[in-house]
Amino acid sequence: MLKHRSSQQLRSRSSSACMPCAPGARTCRSPRTFRTTTSAGKNGLAECRSECVAPVEEQYQQQREQQQTWDAVRSCAAAGLLAFAAAATPLVMPEPTFAADSVKVGSCLLQKCQLQLAKCLGDPTCLQNIVCLNLCNTAEDEAACQIRCGDLYGDKAIDTFNACAVSDQKCVPQRQDQGLYPVPPDCALDQAFDLNGFQGRWYITAGQNPLFDIFDCQEHFFAVPEPGKLAGKINWRINKPNGDFIERSTIQTFVQDKEKPSILYNHGNEYLHYQDDWYILASKPDSYVVIYYKGSNDAWDGYGGATVYTRARQLPEELIPELSAAVEKVGFTWKDFTVTDNSCKPHPPKKSLVQGIEDEADVLEKGLEREAGVLEEDIEQGLRSFGKGFAVLEQQLQQELTGEEAVLQQELQAELKAAEKLLAKVEQQVADEERSLLNGFTSALQQLTRGF
Repeated sequence: MLKHRSSQQLRSRSSSACMPCAPGARTCRSPRTFRTTTSAGKNGLAECRSECVAPVEEQYQQQREQQQTWDAVRSCAAAGLLAFAAAATPLVMPEPTFAADSVKVGSCLLQKCQLQLAKCLGDPTCLQNIVCLNLCNTAEDEAACQIRCGDLYGDKAIDTFNACAVSDQKCVPQRQDQGLYPVPPDCALDQAFDLNGFQGRWYITAGQNPLFDIFDCQEHFFAVPEPGKLAGKINWRINKPNGDFIERSTIQTFVQDKEKPSILYNHGNEYLHYQDDWYILASKPDSYVVIYYKGSNDAWDGYGGATVYTRARQLPEELIPELSAAVEKVGFTWKDFTVTDNSCKPHPPKKSLVQGIEDEADVLEKGLEREAGVLEEDIEQGLRSFGKGFAVLEQQLQQELTGEEAVLQQELQAELKAAEKLLAKVEQQVADEERSLLNGFTSALQQLTRGF
């Protein structure tokens, strides 16, 4: 935690312009000695600095303690990195808990993902993610806690490390399908589903899986660029502990099954090679669409959930009987679902910069204090062998870390770019229609008032 220096501390480091420096009049507690030094100051004048100096042995001991603290921090960081998986997004890339041997995984990371690991340790957002993941060790639901960390913290350094650790080098083994979300039978699907009717703006107003389905302000825009294909702009919010929120957005593309129109496939993705299959359980034109999904990626095979899309921003209660009948076809009851909040409230009043820093630092400090005792034994035992690896890492990669980024982010695929442009047009069309309705209402109201 960054602590502010007190006025007393600032005053103790006084200096005055003089030539030469006068001997100090203060005394220091033994075994420290008083020393006055001269350095170049402003306007060509000399500045004198007086301080109490510790013996050489004490200075050496302080350096050793600082080095031991840094080694412990790096070991904690390595422990946290072992829990990394896909940075989760709704319906896309979940992040599981891993039961693999941490030392084995750590050795693989140090051998095969050195540059990505080092860059992660040097990235503030990635380090925040590490602290967050370490705090999950004592959480009641560790998997949910890890996914929450992935929601809160995400950037290029985290994505690059995940790709190396999970996909490229497979240091982190894939969590296997446990059969929690089986493929639904054909009789459970909506045989009358019309893909063209799923265009425009829709809201997720209820979700089954709290890890991936239940977020605020889930306003999605869909378009059909060509027959049998669907593109969607997925928006949602991540609520922060301080009462504020983070806005997230992504683009997804689907291909409709030629034989079974109620199945949509989102395959061929580069990041973690994730793929999602959507099964349409029920739909009513311009009213609702009920989706059951099952997915897989390099980190987790067999995650899933279910969502309810409605044209209305909030779930109309009169639809619940029909929605209940739809989800019962795949073994759920309506009690398994949570209604979401799509009121899309504005950001709370901004706090001062100092207050914001203090709030974030306070949360971080409390978390580190709680986690220190939990990780101490692991650092002493299971992670002892990381010492040499970190020494090699520090020596070999110092120059690379201070240089430019090694690889630029790959450009989006042509199909994805086309989808983004099309969805932007759909979003603008919805806004134009709303504006036109508002203008028409205003004009009619004015004419009505003139009659009176």
